[in-house]
Amino acid sequence: MPRKPSSLLRQFITFFGVGAIATACHYVVLFALVEGAEVLPVKASLCGGLVGAIVSYALNRTYTFQSTSQHRKTAPKFFLIAGLAVVLNTALMGVLTLSAGLPYPVAQVLTTAALIVVTFGLNRVWSFRD
Repeated sequence: MPRKPSSLLRQFITFFGVGAIATACHYVVLFALVEGAEVLPVKASLCGGLVGAIVSYALNRTYTFQSTSQHRKTAPKFFLIAGLAVVLNTALMGVLTLSAGLPYPVAQVLTTAALIVVTFGLNRVWSFRD
């Protein structure tokens, strides 16, 4: 039985919720590495971003986009976008913390906000498009 397509608004709200969960995972790793292991914020953010990407894929595939495509088709696309987001995240964190001198929590919030719209659009039209 074909499923009813999800509305754009419902998908974005769910994507935002999934993003909040994935971001929480990202931030836990970030703060644990910076505060507990004295890892530099840029490197810690990279590690957190990787953890967040794995959580995001699983939840977005199931709940946001309700994809029925095979993992071998969706996962490479999703992780290519996630990889791009991690690179952009790392670059923005470097600019905002090292060049602009912002505290790393503020820099991370700004970076996350900048990337959410881009990653939603790319995943909606490419990664999870059935």
